[in-house]
Amino acid sequence: MPEPSNREITLAIRIDPARHTQLTWIADLRGRSLKAECFDAVDAWIEAAKNDPDLMARANAARAAIEEEARTRQAAIDNLFTATPPPPPDDDETDDLALVPEESRTDDAAASEATEGDQPQSSRRGRGRRGQQAEGGSADS
Repeated sequence: MPEPSNREITLAIRIDPARHTQLTWIADLRGRSLKAECFDAVDAWIEAAKNDPDLMARANAARAAIEEEARTRQAAIDNLFTATPPPPPDDDETDDLALVPEESRTDDAAASEATEGDQPQSSRRGRGRRGQQAEGGSADS
């Protein structure tokens, strides 16, 4: 919700002619401006809302959610500079194999790594190809 300020905000509303006539007559009979009548109506509506138990329950729930989010953010900022991040999970065996010297690996582990590394490279282009194409270029340009 925006914070109140000292400046006024212009609020333009469309109102049907019958209501406008009624508000104008009420203001005239009371010897007040239409603006003053509208302010009084808005103030009365706000006061009624303050006494609405359903609306108050919603406001309290919103306040609790805001406070919980603030606590979560504060904890995240506090942990940003003080807590040590946990180590990465050890889910992938292939990462572990890269750390073990090849001589000490079992035949199965070395074979599986060799099979993974021997994938055909036909789908990948070499670095020189793009440069060769650029150098060779078409004679039409």
